[in-house]
Amino acid sequence: MTKHKPHDERRQQILSAAMECFIQNGYAHTRVDDIAQEAGLSKGGVYFHFPSKRDIFEALQSAEIERTMAAVMDVQTSETSALGKLQQLAFKLLTHFGTNEDHRRFLIVLAEKGIRNPEVRERIVQAHEVYLQVITEQMKVGIKQGEIRDLNPAVAALVLKLLMDGIEQAFALGYDVDPEVLLTEGLDVIVNGLAPRDT
Repeated sequence: MTKHKPHDERRQQILSAAMECFIQNGYAHTRVDDIAQEAGLSKGGVYFHFPSKRDIFEALQSAEIERTMAAVMDVQTSETSALGKLQQLAFKLLTHFGTNEDHRRFLIVLAEKGIRNPEVRERIVQAHEVYLQVITEQMKVGIKQGEIRDLNPAVAALVLKLLMDGIEQAFALGYDVDPEVLLTEGLDVIVNGLAPRDT
């Protein structure tokens, strides 16, 4: 007999099992039976908490979005310069993905699902838009305060976001990378450019 657990704890048990199944088998080849077996529950036990496999996947996607947004909002309230906030945000997110193998591998599954499913893609795009807006606003503040040279803040924000996405993908694919070195050099290129500095 399955030991009774609180609702939230049981849901998290199912989500953890589902993430493992999605990572190992992909979304299309994962069945609710697989998730139930991984979680040590009956199929009915899974359905008691989630109406469908799709609902489970959406819950995992929502958790990833909420985690990212929490990091963004946390950095927004920190007492530091605009450039310092951008650096904090980048390092905070990369530290999370660099130390959590399941979450960085799930990003690949999420991207693959987004290519095939317009609703998943739309949720990803909406989250990225919020993220980009925050970075863009910090770019504007940095330019106004003289921390960042006069450039197109929206384009610069997109470049920084794509840099972080690329490093996260490298993690997910198992590249032997040092996130701190990559991000430090990448931010230096974005902030100072490639041309030699005046001596």
